[in-house]
Amino acid sequence: MAPSWKVTPPKSDADYLDRMMKVIFTAGLKWTVVDKKWPNFRKAFAGFEPARVARLSEADFKTLMNDAGIVRNEKKIRATIQNAKAVLTLKKEYGSMKQYVDSFGREEGRLQKDLQVKFEHMGPSSARMFLWSIGYPLKPTKEEKAWMAANSE
Repeated sequence: MAPSWKVTPPKSDADYLDRMMKVIFTAGLKWTVVDKKWPNFRKAFAGFEPARVARLSEADFKTLMNDAGIVRNEKKIRATIQNAKAVLTLKKEYGSMKQYVDSFGREEGRLQKDLQVKFEHMGPSSARMFLWSIGYPLKPTKEEKAWMAANSE
């Protein structure tokens, strides 16, 4: 099954965290591996509700590390908990993840760099893929333009 290229805007901070973590967990793996397990991720991480994920304990972490239904990557699981805390911090400062993203306007370079500072396990490619996944209006890079030209119908 191919990934759906239709992007719908996130409706909540949980949706933003869900998409962020899917991008992060997919990094270095085949997209299909993570996509097939994603319903298990949503269950394991309480629907990616930031307040619930942020409260996960060390015992919860150990349970997650033994959950064969998800990708058991210690750094990415810990990043999920930390990133939920970061979402809550941004919610206090901006009101929501949407308002945080919107505060950058069309300054995608500055936003990508800020995402890398505020969120764990978020590199340049992950930041860009996260922004794409939430429907942020990115300017295609040279490589992306070439790929789109080669893959257009």
